[in-house]
Amino acid sequence: MIEAKDLGLDSNESSAPFRSISRLSDPIQTQIEILRSSTILEKVIRQFNLRYRRGPQKGQYLSYLSLSQNLSVSADRNVDVVELKYKDPDPKKAKDILRAITDSYIEKTIELKASDTASAIRFLKKERNKAEREALEASKRLREFEQRSKTAGRDFNSELIKSSYGLKSLRLSIDTEYVKAKTAAEQVSKQLMSNIDDALLENTINQDPFLAALKKDLFERQTQLVKIQTKVKPGHYQLEEIKQQIQGDNKLIAERVKELIGHDVNPNTIPYSQDPLRAGLIKNLLETKTAELAIEQELMVVDEAIAELQKKIDKLPNEKYIYNQLLRQNEIAEKRLQEIEVKLIESRMKGVIASHITNIRLIDPPSFAARPKWPNISSTLMTSFIFGLLLAGLVIYLVEYFDDVIKSVDTLPKDLGCPFLGQLPYIHVSDLPTVYQEPRSEYTEAIHALRTNLSFLSLAGNKKLLLVTSSTKNEGKSTISVNLAITYAQSGKRVLLLDADIRNPSLYKYLARPKDAVGISNTLINEIDFYDVVQKSILGIIGFDYLPGGDIPPNPVQLLESDKMRELLETCQHIYDLVIIDTPPIGYFSDALLLARHADVVALVSRYNQTSRKELSASVSLLKKTNVTALGVILNGIPVGAQGAYGYYGYGHESERYIREQPAA
Repeated sequence: MIEAKDLGLDSNESSAPFRSISRLSDPIQTQIEILRSSTILEKVIRQFNLRYRRGPQKGQYLSYLSLSQNLSVSADRNVDVVELKYKDPDPKKAKDILRAITDSYIEKTIELKASDTASAIRFLKKERNKAEREALEASKRLREFEQRSKTAGRDFNSELIKSSYGLKSLRLSIDTEYVKAKTAAEQVSKQLMSNIDDALLENTINQDPFLAALKKDLFERQTQLVKIQTKVKPGHYQLEEIKQQIQGDNKLIAERVKELIGHDVNPNTIPYSQDPLRAGLIKNLLETKTAELAIEQELMVVDEAIAELQKKIDKLPNEKYIYNQLLRQNEIAEKRLQEIEVKLIESRMKGVIASHITNIRLIDPPSFAARPKWPNISSTLMTSFIFGLLLAGLVIYLVEYFDDVIKSVDTLPKDLGCPFLGQLPYIHVSDLPTVYQEPRSEYTEAIHALRTNLSFLSLAGNKKLLLVTSSTKNEGKSTISVNLAITYAQSGKRVLLLDADIRNPSLYKYLARPKDAVGISNTLINEIDFYDVVQKSILGIIGFDYLPGGDIPPNPVQLLESDKMRELLETCQHIYDLVIIDTPPIGYFSDALLLARHADVVALVSRYNQTSRKELSASVSLLKKTNVTALGVILNGIPVGAQGAYGYYGYGHESERYIREQPAA
């Protein structure tokens, strides 16, 4: 913490012309900007040898902007005290850097004051030599006139002369103030190395709010460029993108500068700087120049009054007037010389003091707290925990929102336009069907409930053809076909299980049978008779017959849509009470759509956590275009934990609810 009272303006009478100027700016804010300036920080960077450790600038000195990001400077408007804070992982290093910044700031302040005092002494010496010559010449002219004139010393019009002396004395005082103001303006102009016109243009540019916003944006992008250069290699797309943004900001700044100073002036010739120290000097130059012009106006008013009085004095006798003029000139010259001598002595004393002493005092030396200010581990952990919970909740919500997979009856599409036939639990497929191997299992009861729901869907009387298909593969349609066939056969019906997936016959795997060389494909091409291909009493169940797929034909679509296939299905209907047709998935082949035209009921199988609502809706839409008589949906593979209270009555109740909502056609 430092006390910054040394602002370059004293409280004595000689600095009176400048006190009004100092009130126009914020001295403490000026000192804060000086502390953050490159002049102070770059000296500290070189003192501690702070360099980039990685990136394209590895080995080079840090930019003062990087150091400024960790430096915090604040002040209370009611006191002349500035507080400095520096942030670094190493507390000792932070303390040393902060002490170096304060030392550099105090040294720079002393240096600037000594430089200003030296400039003032040089100027006063020149003015003293000039005043000495003027005093000698005035004294010489007075003596010569006294020797020639006989009227010297007579009683002139004392009151008129007294008024003249008063006005001229006032002019001398104003002239002194004018010299001081002009000197101050010239000193600031020399520091800026710029004239008043360029300073005025530069101030206009720097005060423009739009340019200020652009410069702030440019500063942020340059800072971001410095950070990214330490993380990525040259040519990275992020570097190129930020460089293009910086070029765009520079272009906008140039266009705005051109708008402010006129189209006939080249903006590149106008001095333009973002240095806060230079901005303060420009502001000081404009203020001192304003004071100089104001005093110059006062001089013009006094000169007019003196001219009016001079007309009256001209009426006095010529010798009397000349004598009084010479006497007054001599007094003025001697007084001016005395004033300059006093100022020169004062300036020399100030120079001696300024080179060793400053009013800036270090109140509290740098120190660090007992525990780190940043990062706050407990606060960071709590914030991270809360953020993690919110993020997890958001992820879960988004996954559930965008997840199109069917996970329960409630997630089925609402606009299917067909009844829900039932849901089946997940089972491990074995060599033998579950209904045959475990007749009292939950899956067996679910199959019985499905059979009941199918009877509600007009699968009775002359309705004998049941086609089982799915949207995609691995949804369990073949397993359901086999278990349904066994269930119907055990109830006393004559059932034929027909493997219509002649592209990839697979029902034999679920019946513990070897792959058959002949089947439906051979019948359709008249190689073998239907009665010679049908296998009777599968698994020893009376009334359960099986028609395998047979050889894989080169033209399965032509076979399935042929009249021979239609005749084969009619024959099966005459012989059996129920014909269950297992077909390929709708999403891969058109076989199921071709056979759906002949079916009385179509059961579309979907699988838990696999079939999407979009796939299921598309399959239902395709089947409806074939004008199927009745269509229902089965949800298969529900885990035990997800299906809730499983039982026979639950299936029947759920299916009846769907059927009551939409009766089968």
